Amino acid sequence: MTVALAATGGALPTFLTAAHAETAPTTLTIDAPDRYLPRGYNLESAGATGDLARVELDTGDGVGGYGAFGGYRWNPVSGDALPVGQDPVSSAERIGGHGSDIVAVHTPADRSVELKDMKVGTSDRFTLPEGQTYHGTYGDSVLTATWTSGGSVDTLHLLRLRDGQLTDTPVTGENGVKPASTKVLGAGDGMLAILVSGDQTGSVGLVDRASGRITGVLKGSWGSGHTQVAVSASHVGWFDPAYGDQKVHLLRRDALGGAETTVAVASSYEQRAHIALVGDWVLSLREPKSYGNSDAPKDRGEPLLAAPVGGGDMRTLLPHARLGRAYGLNPTPDGGVLVAGGTSAGDWAVRKVSARAGGDLAVDAVRSVPAKPGSYGAVTLAAGDLAVQETDTNYLPSLYKRHLELGGEAPSAGPRSLVAEPPRSTDGTGGAAGTGAVALGDGTFAYPKGSGIEVRSGADDAVTVTAPGGGRIVDASGRYVVFGRGYVSGFGQYEQYVLDLARPGDDKVLLTRPASAAAVWGSTFWTPGTAKGTVTATDLKSGGTETFSLGKECTPTDLQAVGRWVYWTCDASGDPAGSGVWDRATKRMLDVPKGGELGDGWVVLHDEAAGRLQLLDFHTADAVRTRTLAELTGYLSPDHVAVDRFGGGVAYVPGRGKPGAMRAVAPGVPASPLAAIESAPETSLDFQSSDTRWDGAWQLSRPAAPGARVVIRDVAGTVVRTLDATQRGAALTAAWDGRTADGRHAHNGTYVWELTAAPKDGQGPELRLTGKVAVSGSAPGALGGR
Repeated sequence: MTVALAATGGALPTFLTAAHAETAPTTLTIDAPDRYLPRGYNLESAGATGDLARVELDTGDGVGGYGAFGGYRWNPVSGDALPVGQDPVSSAERIGGHGSDIVAVHTPADRSVELKDMKVGTSDRFTLPEGQTYHGTYGDSVLTATWTSGGSVDTLHLLRLRDGQLTDTPVTGENGVKPASTKVLGAGDGMLAILVSGDQTGSVGLVDRASGRITGVLKGSWGSGHTQVAVSASHVGWFDPAYGDQKVHLLRRDALGGAETTVAVASSYEQRAHIALVGDWVLSLREPKSYGNSDAPKDRGEPLLAAPVGGGDMRTLLPHARLGRAYGLNPTPDGGVLVAGGTSAGDWAVRKVSARAGGDLAVDAVRSVPAKPGSYGAVTLAAGDLAVQETDTNYLPSLYKRHLELGGEAPSAGPRSLVAEPPRSTDGTGGAAGTGAVALGDGTFAYPKGSGIEVRSGADDAVTVTAPGGGRIVDASGRYVVFGRGYVSGFGQYEQYVLDLARPGDDKVLLTRPASAAAVWGSTFWTPGTAKGTVTATDLKSGGTETFSLGKECTPTDLQAVGRWVYWTCDASGDPAGSGVWDRATKRMLDVPKGGELGDGWVVLHDEAAGRLQLLDFHTADAVRTRTLAELTGYLSPDHVAVDRFGGGVAYVPGRGKPGAMRAVAPGVPASPLAAIESAPETSLDFQSSDTRWDGAWQLSRPAAPGARVVIRDVAGTVVRTLDATQRGAALTAAWDGRTADGRHAHNGTYVWELTAAPKDGQGPELRLTGKVAVSGSAPGALGGR
């Protein structure tokens, strides 16, 4: 009997029985670890009672750098953040301030400026005078400019509101000195630093905000797109890294014409430093390197350094810090500096650097900046062993694993551990590790690397297997990996290799064949048959074959196999489209939509049109039930959902994992009886050979419960030795040194081994397997069977 689910490619039906409606398995949420790059905190201005900033959101991709930022917020020292301006940020507004609790919102459309006093909660609005353009707010002063007919700056103006009246103070100089640009190079302690003309001694002038007068010109100063000026109560310093001059030039404010003092800073053309003055110290912080695969600590941010004005050793105030937006380092009204920094993403905070009474510096945390969740990439799952490529929880895309326990009412995920990490590089070419990884069901993971694959269970046990050509892992099960290409259309003839990881020697290529859809389960290898419209299984050990007909004259473009079930899809140009599941036990074909992942009697697929991740249960082969695992709108990448063929379970990454949490859930479908789908017990043990040990290995269909064991009996049925089986994933191994329980060599002869293993999930009967081992070369007088 053929059970129809839906027409191929159509919407999934909903056949939900009462049995399936009773209790759905509990879904486990696996939060991503903190991203290694601290959450972005873009400081715009620092006041006495808070700061203006934009903070990186949890949404956004966050891969290789920052994601989306929220709107402007005033963040008081205590209390909740207050929105300033539109959110999301609109280009129709300019928001900012400097060294004050006053924040300005300029709306070019109506030429208005709103001054918000965030300390007292008041707001005043005025309209810019005709002909003036807005260029920033510094304290309670709004800087504007008028222009000549030729497009040059005519006059700078400082606008202020006094008792509801707008005052306009022009910026003026003496002896021909006048503003040369609207660019403000720095500000602090009631001063603005601007570019000026008309003075032969320098290009940077200081403006007293209260009077508008240019009070002096910094001798020897020049102006470029990178010139910076820092102001303290006693000194003013200018710095321009554009021409290789890596030092700050300091002058006393009460003697601008006097001798200058210089302080060297760490700066380069690629990483220009930004400076500030705090007390008698010069602070400097370099721009970060571009986001590359170079050095994780540097990607977090450069060190915040401090050098004494009077000479002395440079100090590190913070190991990592990030520059703000407008001025890099943000002066506070009391002569301090605000910066975001710390040791790591988990230690990130807005911190204030201030001068102590004795002349030293203090660095105090103002508020913590919570870490941003990292993001998940491709996932693979087998026997409860989940591996995921995490793209930004390490400084390089790396493969991590966790063990899942999905049964019962309290599913859980074990601790995360590293499987593979690329080598550190100094030129940004470290690349990624674990791309295209597939869980093999025996506790290991394989992924393409170079000309072949790399197999690992952890960070320190890599095994490299070569193959004649490159490609991807098409399918894998225990010791067998299908590598190369799957179905390929229109690109010539590629080859496909079946690798036997347990094969002795360096050459692991068991079979070379033309590329096609392929699947492997245990030692059974499924490919399109020689006759079109058929699928054939070949036992990789015995060579025996098994064939079934699709009922369509088409060549499969995808094949999947689990136990008694074979899932196929025909989607090649020129062929009739179709898909289904063949039940090897009942010889029935089930009409199942394409695009899913096969489990033991069920398929999981994403119905994008309905916005649901669906489980189609057909394990009885006489009824079909559809259950929604999750509401998932939008596109779900195929490598962001994984089905555990070895024991059940589904893991998926909603929102494509950028950033996000992973989900995992049991299928809620009865499992097939525990079986050995591939086994390799040795048949002899020779004490006179170089290998005096008997080894047994069994790949099971799902994990066994703890306590699996192998009993060795002689021909009389007497127990000679009992061995505890070692479990890795859904695989068991055991080794016998040929000795009896009392430590003596077993006598030459034939012995019977028996493996007993109970299913870990408690479903179904215990597994029992038996075989024989011939012992030879034993010393005279040994005990045992004949």
